[in-house]
Order: sequence, then structure tokens, then C-alpha cells
Amino acid sequence: MRSTLDQDQADLVIPTLDQLVEEISELHPLPAVATSILRLTEHDRFSAHELASAITADQALTAKLLRLANSAYYGFPRTIGTVRDAVVLLGFRTVRSTTLASCVIGTLSRANHLNYDEFWHFSVSTGMLAEMLARTEGVHQDTAFTAGVLHNVGLLAIDQQRPDLLGAALSRTQESGLSRHDAQREVLGFTDAQLGGALAEAWAFPEDLSVAIRDHAMPLDTLPDPKSLTAFVLRARLLVRSHGVADGIEYPERTDLPPEWTAPPLSVTLKRSGGMEGVLDKVDAFLESTVR
Repeated sequence: MRSTLDQDQADLVIPTLDQLVEEISELHPLPAVATSILRLTEHDRFSAHELASAITADQALTAKLLRLANSAYYGFPRTIGTVRDAVVLLGFRTVRSTTLASCVIGTLSRANHLNYDEFWHFSVSTGMLAEMLARTEGVHQDTAFTAGVLHNVGLLAIDQQRPDLLGAALSRTQESGLSRHDAQREVLGFTDAQLGGALAEAWAFPEDLSVAIRDHAMPLDTLPDPKSLTAFVLRARLLVRSHGVADGIEYPERTDLPPEWTAPPLSVTLKRSGGMEGVLDKVDAFLESTVR
């Protein structure tokens, strides 16, 4: 049951979750190229030429991919001049993840209450660490980076589409001391995580990706599988937050690293990437090529 709201909040017209998803989907449809890439890579039998052809249909996305491929993020010794070269050198998995993330970043490219740069810095950091977990543990390697980058997409969507609703929920958080999601449940009847999961379904994302977006705020110890895609996102988030990285709204205090990252094999993998400082440097290089 919702608590009594102040007069400004009481005047809000609050849609249902389904209504808001429909509203956002109509105004911000996923670009056709993203839909093509999802459809093409749904099955294993596709070629570098087919994937490159799908990407080159979008000039802006082509430019982003080539800029990223030639950036400090990858540090290749020679210039990559074509999308096909990028697909061959970076790999299907990497190109699929980065192009899908870039499409959503471009679709939802404005913020109101959020600090936009902090938001994407946190999200991409989560994506890189989720990918690190997937690579170390040998599962979910196709979607871990994408899941981490896009896990907070519902927060960005509600901030862009209905900042009045997010503002009311944030005010409730400050007044009551409730967590962000508990305040959203009181004011809106749903959370930004649920909105993100519903949007992912509306955009026809793979089921495990949609679930990871929807459930990213669940307590880690409630998940039945610590190696699920959702768990990878949660475990990555814990490391990012322990480093004091803000997500655009919340500013966590810096704490000790989660214990699993201080012992092999994750400690070794993290060290090979230059530690958290090295990861954050790669995040900046990625964002310079895809967002800023």
C-alpha cells in the first residue's frame, strides 16, 4: 500500500508498468539495426559478412564501432578500416555486445535527475566486470558485458521519459530513508529494475538478458545459481560499488573489495586487467568512443 504523498506528488498521474513500457517503446523504439543484430545472432550460423552488413546499414553505428575498434580500449597496432575487419579482429561476441549497448545508449541519450556521465561510467564498469566473471568462469560470455552495461536501463528510461515520477520517488527516499526501490514501490507501484526488464522484453532481448536487467537489485544470496547471468551482474555491481563509483544518483562509500575478488582465480584475472584502476581506464576509453 502506498503511503500518503505530499500535494505535489498526489497530483501525479501515475501509469501502470505496462502503460509506461508502451509509452517508452513507442517514443524510443530500438533501432532497426539492433533488432537485426539480435535476430541474426540468435542462432550460431552466421558469418562475419552477414554481421558486418547488418551494422553498416547504420552509418552512425558504423562510425562508433570503427572509432571503438581503433581506440585505446583495444590498442590494436594497425588501423581497422572496415566493419568486417572489426568483426574478424574483435570477434562476433564483442561486436554484438558493443553494438547492442551503443544502440540503447543512443536510444536513451538524455537525462534529467541523473548525472549522465556517472550513470554510464557505472554501467560500463559493471559490464566489464561481469564479462570478466563470465570469462573466468566460462559461462554467459555472449551476454555478460551487455547485461552489465544495460542493467540500469529502466532508471535511465524513467528519468528521460517521466522525470516527474522519478523525482517524486527520490523525494520519498530522502524523506523516509527508504531504499530507492522501496520508495519507488510506494510511489509508483513498481521499480526501475522492473521497468528495465519489461522494456527488454518489449525490445525482444534474449530471456536471460531481460531477467538479469529485471532482477539486478535482488539480494545476491536469494539467487539460486551464483553463476547465472543475473548473479554475474550483481557480483560485478558489488565490486564497482565497493570502489565508490556513483551510478548517477547514489554515491556509495568506498569499502574493502568483496572477498571473492581478493583470491584466485578472480584476483588473478583482475590483476591482469590492471586492477580496478585499469578497468576504470578501459571504461573511459570505451565511453570516449561510444557515448561522449
